[in-house]
Amino acid sequence: MLRKVIATTTLMTLMATASAVAPKGYYDSLEGLSGTALKQAIKKVVKSHYKKVSYGDGTWTAFRFTDIKVVNGQQFWYDMYSNENVPVTSGKPATMNIEHSVANSWWGGTKNEAYCDIVHLNPSDQKANSSKSNYPLGKVGTITYENGVTFVGKPAAGYGGGSNYVYEPADIYKGDFARVFMYMFTVYDDISWQTGKDWMVDKNSDLTLKPWAYKMLLEWSKNDPVSEKEVKRNDGIEACEQNGRNPFVDLPALAEYIWGSKIGQPFHVDGAVTPTPDPTPDPTPDPTPDPTPDPTPTPTPLVGRWYLAASDADLINGAQYVIASSKTPVLMSIDKQGDYYKPTDKVEVIEGKYIDAVPENTAVFLLAKEGDKYTLKMHDTKGNAKGYLSSAVVKKMTLESSSTTAGATVGISISNGVASIVYGSSATQGAGALYYNSDYPRFTTYAAPFTAQETVQLYRQASQSEVESIDDDSDLVEVWGNNILAPEGAVILDLSGRRVNGENLNKGIYIVSKPSFHKSVKVYIK
Repeated sequence: MLRKVIATTTLMTLMATASAVAPKGYYDSLEGLSGTALKQAIKKVVKSHYKKVSYGDGTWTAFRFTDIKVVNGQQFWYDMYSNENVPVTSGKPATMNIEHSVANSWWGGTKNEAYCDIVHLNPSDQKANSSKSNYPLGKVGTITYENGVTFVGKPAAGYGGGSNYVYEPADIYKGDFARVFMYMFTVYDDISWQTGKDWMVDKNSDLTLKPWAYKMLLEWSKNDPVSEKEVKRNDGIEACEQNGRNPFVDLPALAEYIWGSKIGQPFHVDGAVTPTPDPTPDPTPDPTPDPTPDPTPTPTPLVGRWYLAASDADLINGAQYVIASSKTPVLMSIDKQGDYYKPTDKVEVIEGKYIDAVPENTAVFLLAKEGDKYTLKMHDTKGNAKGYLSSAVVKKMTLESSSTTAGATVGISISNGVASIVYGSSATQGAGALYYNSDYPRFTTYAAPFTAQETVQLYRQASQSEVESIDDDSDLVEVWGNNILAPEGAVILDLSGRRVNGENLNKGIYIVSKPSFHKSVKVYIK
């Protein structure tokens, strides 16, 4: 069914995906939980901060923190139920109501904490409020009322839970409402829901929501990610008298661990929020020479090919490696954010065995043997040293200037192409093992066992002799002046592993990987 497009510039600019930031440690109690245990822990966190706001004047005061937008320099009430722009003035606006997104008639109209909770209260156009009545959320099959933002009507097949009518918000607000409903049915799961109005509620289930309802909310939350508007509203709720937050905005992945595909897997708090940048810079190598020589070899220039390290025999002292996720085709980058390293853009892994080009921000690691352990000295793709990749604390990666610093040595073993990179005496004694978190993209350490994250792999830089030993089938490649002519589909790389188009090249050495990807040619531009 087609829905009208909301053509308001301010709205469009606010819909970009965003990440909310809660105070440090706010959600630590959720660590490792799943299902109903996670749901109850969320409720406890919310209740520990919640302060009841008096309904009425107190609500409108709170709305000044949460529901004001600016259009052409003028303040208006933010109405998720209509397109009306009502200017913000002193007192309650005459044409607007305080709307409960989860209708208070569903629990008999009792004026309890849920009745006053700002998370599900919004300024609303009176007509839209009246038209949506106390109907449940749902997909509308036959429309009986619509204003371009709120749609009311007969439910589509499989929706409504037996209600004769449902209301459906505009697409840009579906995720907002989904995360509000998840909050309400988590925090107030012990409310006495009224028989006959329990269209979305399963009073006999610890999940509170009926399957049709939580499946729809999961879909809406996924399709309409957290927006900047929601982030600001969540911050406003904490700033106003209520002093709380909606965890499903801060940690949108929570829902999957309660009602979705990750039930039974432990939830981990670290990845769900974009952390506040660390005010202190990452440790970097001292620019002055160490009094003792660096025991690690000097890195060699990059070439285009990187081979998967399949077993322990592929751990070569003095060789260079990149770290990849074993599932998502990304590499660890040199870009650090907070306590973790961000991934590169996706790379092409050919036949599951090698990579012919790595992004410019890839982290390259020089492997050095230290007794029965190793060090991983990070360089950028131009060979500039960054420091030793270290971890002395779970979920915290650092760069250290010395290989003797605590957390700088690491145990590495490889089996069937999967690398176990362990910081500490074992995966459970120390900072844990290096993994890739695909839900909230990052490379960092986690305490084992940790099946929720992706294991990592090492790809070894091809040595110069390996490159030169590949058949020099030069009849397929020609050099005209400073241009390389190669077969259609061939990849041309410079010695930093960057793709070039073969035209107007600078003097130097280039690698041409042929269409079959089984042979390469080294080409000199003089």
